Amino acid sequence: MDPLYVFSAADIAERFYAVVDLIIDQVKAAPDDWTWRYHRSPDHLKENRCAALRSFVGDFDKGKAEGRYVIGELPHLEFPDCAFDLALCSHFLFLYSDHLTFEFHLASIREMLRVANEIRVFPLLTLGLEVSPYVAPLVSDLTSHGFIASVEVVPYEVQRGGHHMLQVRLGT
Repeated sequence: MDPLYVFSAADIAERFYAVVDLIIDQVKAAPDDWTWRYHRSPDHLKENRCAALRSFVGDFDKGKAEGRYVIGELPHLEFPDCAFDLALCSHFLFLYSDHLTFEFHLASIREMLRVANEIRVFPLLTLGLEVSPYVAPLVSDLTSHGFIASVEVVPYEVQRGGHHMLQVRLGT
């Protein structure tokens, strides 16, 4: 689910290509902020992102018709309760902690937990490459309401220090 899916595949690709060089230039300007194990270099990162976009664009119309690409946005999901086993949120929550409130994060995570038995949010870093100040209070709030919430280390790290995810499950 993404609000971007309101656009055509061509429009999404145009938006991507309009900013990709600027983003890669920013990565190159701060080489110590990144790890180069998965992506070998900024140029390799760009190649991988461009390949992913081409794959996505090639699948978009079919996937949209099949219901795999659904227009929508947090904190309101147009799915019934317990519709999924797992819900993922990548590079949205926590990343924009300077722009989105704690209440927005909490409402979004609770909404994801309404539609899925387990959620995972990655990474836990802000745009400033610091752990979001919302992580600990969210874990505390969710735990106090009977959820099993933990911060887990993952093997994937591109932004230095960005190898943790929030995992939340329904309590038993």
